[in-house]
Amino acid sequence: MVLILDGRKVRDEIAVALRRKIGALSDSPRLAIVQVGSNKESSAYIRQKELFGEKIKVKVAHRVLPVSVSSSEVLSVIGELNQDRTVHGIIIQLPLPDSLDRQRLLDAIAPAKDVDGLGSEHVALRGKGTPYLWPATARGIIELLDFYAVPIEGRRAAMLGRSALVGTPTAEYLRQRGAEVTVCHSQTADTKEIARASDIVVVAIGKPKLIGAEYFRDDKTQVVVDVGINSVGGAALQEEVPRQIIVGDLDFDAVKERVAALSPVPGGVGPMTVAALFENLTEAYERQRMSS
Repeated sequence: MVLILDGRKVRDEIAVALRRKIGALSDSPRLAIVQVGSNKESSAYIRQKELFGEKIKVKVAHRVLPVSVSSSEVLSVIGELNQDRTVHGIIIQLPLPDSLDRQRLLDAIAPAKDVDGLGSEHVALRGKGTPYLWPATARGIIELLDFYAVPIEGRRAAMLGRSALVGTPTAEYLRQRGAEVTVCHSQTADTKEIARASDIVVVAIGKPKLIGAEYFRDDKTQVVVDVGINSVGGAALQEEVPRQIIVGDLDFDAVKERVAALSPVPGGVGPMTVAALFENLTEAYERQRMSS
């Protein structure tokens, strides 16, 4: 029987540990979330972060800016948060409108407060093998594998997708942990063969159910992590109201018959990303307190 890599279970255990750790601190860490516009999916993700913060007694400040805001106005807000000593972590909720320079805004966050780890200074440190912290999704993936005692060192890993947010940092983290990593993208000719030859396969391409059983050996030895979160139409709730359901990049039902373990969507990497973000925040808080 396939092992389900249950991110909710791991998240809840991390929450207990973080709440205990934060309870012993003289003050609680504080996270500031900057959102541009009112994208429903972004707002839902932010609500998940707020709920997790409440659970572990962390303060979360949510700043919403109008979709018409300029880059200079967002930079001004980030500058204020950088100077605010009561704020220990800052994230910009992605995606941003095309009118804004995403990387410029991410780079404006003080590295000590960049708990998403997406600024250029963090990227450079990871490239040197000396990360200040790992982006939350990459950290969450590795912690999910660790919780279920999935060996990484010496294993072959395939990273399907090379985005700056997920694919690239996850591949870097797997390499640092001793895996032999091959990154595949839309121009890779032999992705299926690479995936079939790998012990660990991480999928982050953003296309619902694109990866089917043919990408995996039929020997129930591979471990698969599905990072995709895709909203697709399901059966109608009412006559003309389609129900939206969440699926991953994997054809879950087909793949589960072939592999040893895989993460579900929802309930796999998503909860781990939230938990890892607050682990990053707590570590950033401790470093700031030590240097003050």
